[in-house]
Amino acid sequence: MSKCALYVTMPPSAVKTIRDLIFYEYAKLIARSAGFAGNYAFIMKKYTELREGRLAWSNLTREHRKEFERGKSCTYCGSPRNIGFDHIIPLSKGGTDTPDNLVACCASCNTSKGDRDLYDWWVNTLHRDEDTLPRIVAGKYLKLIYDIHKEHGTLDSTDLDGDSKLTVLDLGVVLDSQHESTPSAPKNKPATTPRKGDTKTRKRRGAGGIHTRRTHNTANPSGRGLINRIRRKLNI
Repeated sequence: MSKCALYVTMPPSAVKTIRDLIFYEYAKLIARSAGFAGNYAFIMKKYTELREGRLAWSNLTREHRKEFERGKSCTYCGSPRNIGFDHIIPLSKGGTDTPDNLVACCASCNTSKGDRDLYDWWVNTLHRDEDTLPRIVAGKYLKLIYDIHKEHGTLDSTDLDGDSKLTVLDLGVVLDSQHESTPSAPKNKPATTPRKGDTKTRKRRGAGGIHTRRTHNTANPSGRGLINRIRRKLNI
């Protein structure tokens, strides 16, 4: 038996695809939050409701709120020292620098995780049971990885890592293929997206012809404002 087999759980036979596995893992999170951890009947009820669309998972605002409630400590190990942020889906593998993809993290855990997939790091590097992954980060990850698999058309795939088993270690395999298939950005291409503080010219038509005025762009598509509020809350 491999080391990783000691820390991952084979899902029930009803779970056959990546889509099923994500819903099943999320159903286990619901059970943990409701005080029914390990209750097979409760988990399968929630799994079925998620799969059939009768139950929607919470939006990421819930995870952001839980992050505020936690205070200044590492999401992974609970340490209050050297707190920064970790990108759940690494930037090098297509992750975004937005609140949806960030959790508070100490320097030690950040260095240890690096650009590894979340479950691969938790199970194979830290040798911890998959079900001990903190609720906040697991919830965010499952929602993010669902969208990535949907984009790649792999939600109905099985056994992506080729070990003849469907486990949480299959979920992050898509990140490697995403990284390999992402074209490099053209060199020396000027930025075209206005940032806060940039100016742009707007035209409006009125009496006497067309008038122009320069305005400051205040759009914040990356969620940077929320990131800064989290930083202030955690004093980092």
